[in-house]
Amino acid sequence: MAKLSQKFHILKSFFTTTSKNLNQSQAYQILFFGSDKFSVASLKALINESKNPETFVKSIEVVVPPDKKTGRGYKEITSSHVKIFAQEHDLKIHEAPPKSLEGWKIQTPTNYDIGVVVSFGYFLTPSILESFSKGALNVHPSLLPKYRGASPIQYAILNNDKITGLTIQELHHEIFDAGKILRQITHDIPQNSTYITLESLLATKGAELLINTLRNFNYYKKNAKEQDASKITKAPKIKKEMSKIKWSQISAQQLEQLYRAISHQYPLSTKFNNKIIQLHNISLPSVSQHLLIQPGKSLEPGTIIIHYPKQLSPIVYAICADGNVITFNSVKVEGKKEVSTLDWINGYQVKSKETKFEE
Repeated sequence: MAKLSQKFHILKSFFTTTSKNLNQSQAYQILFFGSDKFSVASLKALINESKNPETFVKSIEVVVPPDKKTGRGYKEITSSHVKIFAQEHDLKIHEAPPKSLEGWKIQTPTNYDIGVVVSFGYFLTPSILESFSKGALNVHPSLLPKYRGASPIQYAILNNDKITGLTIQELHHEIFDAGKILRQITHDIPQNSTYITLESLLATKGAELLINTLRNFNYYKKNAKEQDASKITKAPKIKKEMSKIKWSQISAQQLEQLYRAISHQYPLSTKFNNKIIQLHNISLPSVSQHLLIQPGKSLEPGTIIIHYPKQLSPIVYAICADGNVITFNSVKVEGKKEVSTLDWINGYQVKSKETKFEE
């Protein structure tokens, strides 16, 4: 019994010492850089953490992009999600210049310990990074070095990935998303995820990972690892041209993935009667629906098929390059309001297997 008791005390001493090494009493002055809904989750987590009795947060200030002119005639002024959230919580806000941080300095006497950058969109210059006594961290929604770039969530959906993840990385002085990795976790991608649903999920998980990392910051910083350069893939900024449907080049599954990945930003569009038409609520038909309409490969990509179920509204399909189809339930013709497919096929005399979208 004496030997067992001695072993117990040794183990208890080990875990207590390890815990002490991980935990830290230092409180940090944090400068948070963010813009969108994804970054709001991390800022919210930091604010909540600052209310804990043994918090590592001494102070939080925020850097945001400048307000944008939006709306018809660009007469409306729109602030970023982070700026609005920071104002609601009475945080000190610094506005970044429009395009670059080159030569930019924060006019404040505060000496910040850590920079936290979450979906900010700017490259932080070496002079800014060197102003943080403890360095700067970034929450990136991918398993770096996979999907370096501005659109990791979109590309995970575009490529039909089953697993994604989150990375806490140091900021590199020269290259986007090339910093040492402090923490990394994997996460399954729920079936039929859209950008909006996956962004929300990863924002919450990323905020949790950020707080856990900062609680034990010295430990994770000391044990940070370089990225494997042989596994780098890119996730560049989504461009509007990607929303133009090329019926002869895209399969039905690829088109449905494209819709889930980018339609929140750029509605997918095609041409109809020499006008641009947006297709909304795109999905893949069920196996039974596909067998019922039997599109076959004799019809050209872009051809519309209309099925009229008994006592139900018609279902509209369009053929893709692989001979399979997608379906959609509303459209918006250029210069017109969004209407249901029923109103569209009646109003424009759309004929099944005869009417065809153009590229």
